[in-house]
Amino acid sequence: MSNLQLTADLGFGNGKYHVGLSLVEFEEDNVIIIYSPALDLSGYGYTQAEAKQSFSEALHEFFRYTNNKKTLEKVLKELGWAIRGSKKKPKFDPPKDSDLVSLNPLYNDIVNNKSYKVSREDVEFAY
Repeated sequence: MSNLQLTADLGFGNGKYHVGLSLVEFEEDNVIIIYSPALDLSGYGYTQAEAKQSFSEALHEFFRYTNNKKTLEKVLKELGWAIRGSKKKPKFDPPKDSDLVSLNPLYNDIVNNKSYKVSREDVEFAY
């Protein structure tokens, strides 16, 4: 899986953050699914390109929505993310995959019952 290199411009501030996310790709009922356990988001399609595009759209909407509601930090913390640093220069750290397997039932099911592959993707967003 090649890097998504997604830019989600949230329209505030000019700080850009890069986060390495693990993306899990698996197939179910002839549909390719790309899932981010750290954000509990997925995209899907009949081809890998369609699944990537679908995931990119879901990720963009996640950042857009949480920005509009001013809940990004709250939602990320609920998902197990660590947010360090100052308000002006926060550092976002996703939860460890090993923690997510035990805490996230869907991810646990994928790991234990499906054929899958994991890639580490760089995601950029403005905050």
